[in-house]
Amino acid sequence: MKGGISDIIFTLMNNVQFRPDCNVIISRCEAEKFLSESKSEIESITAKYYEIIATSSRYTGYTVDITIADVFDRLTDTFGEACAVLGSITEYSSNSGASAVDTDTIAGETTATSGDNSSSSANIDVVGLAVFKNDVLVGELSSIETLCHLIVTSDMEECILTIPSPFNSDVPIDLYLNLGERTKNSVKLVNGSPYITCDVKLTARILSVDENSDYFKEENLKMIEQYANSYLKSQMENYLYKTSKDFGSDIDLFGRYAVKYFWTWDEWEKYNWLGNYKNSFFKVNCNVNIKSSYLVS
Repeated sequence: MKGGISDIIFTLMNNVQFRPDCNVIISRCEAEKFLSESKSEIESITAKYYEIIATSSRYTGYTVDITIADVFDRLTDTFGEACAVLGSITEYSSNSGASAVDTDTIAGETTATSGDNSSSSANIDVVGLAVFKNDVLVGELSSIETLCHLIVTSDMEECILTIPSPFNSDVPIDLYLNLGERTKNSVKLVNGSPYITCDVKLTARILSVDENSDYFKEENLKMIEQYANSYLKSQMENYLYKTSKDFGSDIDLFGRYAVKYFWTWDEWEKYNWLGNYKNSFFKVNCNVNIKSSYLVS
């Protein structure tokens, strides 16, 4: 991986045995172990099994549906950088029930349980993203950071987000999120540095409701909305600054919004967006609208 992935991706794109819509998974363990130990107890067709894993991004927000063609395009254009699905093998204990993926975990570090009678079993754990600069792996994103990426790029359809309760930090609140409308991204150049604004609108439904919950009051709903807005705004800003300052990698393709400021292609290439992205500043406007009528299904 230290030598880059360009040669591998270009070879796969030119090989008729591989379709461009095949998904790319960067394994945190040995690739041979990942392939040999991954298995499904409910899906016997291997191809279908891997397809389900990639498309789960539509309803979990834990990863992204990235194909060979997507990575190839990112490696050959000047508007953004490549990313790929992050995978590993996780051991599942035999305790009954199943625990949710923590918002700050990545593949191979989640804790979950299986309800069977075996002592343990290995299975694919696909959580997070592998981030590339040019064609070199430069970092990893956790589940909550991946969700932020999906929101920024308007690729999130639905997911469940757990936030601390504004009334009792020891009692979490589960929110069922939908993207209310496509995220509006804009880029300005201020003294040569990118100033990026993201306007996010989400609708939410409270899932963690019981007879002791007091979420039906309008003032409590407003308080939860305000807290959810603050929480997501903070998470998204942390994610954006991490990709720019720590990784210098524009996986959100903000370059598509910046190119309009350059009259010629030569001017755009001379500016070197991929090199200047690390100098970006961000403003996130987050609006989470919790529908009170959704409290009771």
